[in-house]
Amino acid sequence: MKSNYKQEFIIGVLCGCIFALVAWGYDGYVLWKVNAAYPWLKLALGILPSALLGGLAGVITMKINNLFLRMLLWIGVGILFSLLTSYIPFKAVPRVVRLLNPDIGELIVYDALRAISARRFITMIMTIIFLFIAGLIFENANESIRYARGVVGMIFSAIFLLAFFAGAGYSADSNFNYDLRLPLIALDEKLDYVATVDPTTLDEFELRRLNRFTKLGVNLSGPHTLTLLTFDQYFSQVNILVDFDGTLTTCSVISGYASTCKLLE
Repeated sequence: MKSNYKQEFIIGVLCGCIFALVAWGYDGYVLWKVNAAYPWLKLALGILPSALLGGLAGVITMKINNLFLRMLLWIGVGILFSLLTSYIPFKAVPRVVRLLNPDIGELIVYDALRAISARRFITMIMTIIFLFIAGLIFENANESIRYARGVVGMIFSAIFLLAFFAGAGYSADSNFNYDLRLPLIALDEKLDYVATVDPTTLDEFELRRLNRFTKLGVNLSGPHTLTLLTFDQYFSQVNILVDFDGTLTTCSVISGYASTCKLLE
């Protein structure tokens, strides 16, 4: 690689990393907080291809002098990034989980194609818009960084460019990850509630609802991990596997509310 493209490659890699951190980093943090299994897996799988794609796009941009071709390049880059955001959670993650834990991995079925396709289309449009703008200003931003008189000027130019990649990452997170992590959050909060609530303070109706979880006979206050197994076309009915230190249960979350759990046969 020619030396005069090193900066463009580095800035492109940084752009790709920012995209990945926004698309999957915050999601990983939330999943880690709610005891989800493999919370950082999406970020681990997505950050390297995102960085390489960003770096390659940065170098190719500087080699193309035709504005129209640059526009086509960044539309293509936006499409690739958006396809990555749907491939990682719905294809790559289940395959990796099957390798790491075959017994649990075989239970994961993400086949709600209509829901995934609709959200992929929205994500693709938003990603193309963000990265199309980023591609148009990529050369100017790099020139501003190269000839900036101080650190503040360099940082400002970099942040202005990175903001569009962050916007594309946020679009991916809000369209895919958000609805997938809400049921996990709801279930983890419900399990914590059942484990800590004083039954003597509850009425008969609440006690019956509590029995849906206490009947499992597991240590609800002990360690547990959550794995998303299935979801419907609207992400409204979700089945989650809960591993209570070796005891496996399946729980249903309907419209954001933890419904009931049963021991896995």
